[in-house]
Amino acid sequence: MPLSTQSQADDELYVFVATLDNARNLSNILRAIITMSPSQPYFRLSTFGNSGNAHYDYPKDSDMMELFQCTKTQTNRYKMSLLKPSTKALALSCKVSVRTDIRGFLSLQYLVRNDDGQICFVEYYCCPDEEVEEE
Repeated sequence: MPLSTQSQADDELYVFVATLDNARNLSNILRAIITMSPSQPYFRLSTFGNSGNAHYDYPKDSDMMELFQCTKTQTNRYKMSLLKPSTKALALSCKVSVRTDIRGFLSLQYLVRNDDGQICFVEYYCCPDEEVEEE
């Protein structure tokens, strides 16, 4: 079941929606580029840095995915410094919902159980890096 408290009509605003069963897997690899596609590789997390590049591909029928919906291919670049504050909630979460809209805005929604067993939701939004065309 998706985590969102929004109506199903609101979901049509998103180009991509995924709910992951094991949020800890995502916390280890989320770095710089997220690519979503209705065809393979479906969901790709990519890292780039001085020590090299890595791509992590997840098929839409992966055991990690509870739900996968994607209407068009979209690649967005995010600064790690903007995503880093969300990693503490990610490490504590039981489930995470990852969404992007047509503008490339990333929405991360975390389901967190507190010590009393109550369920809390933490939402984090991030805008993509602007691509500047060289003249």
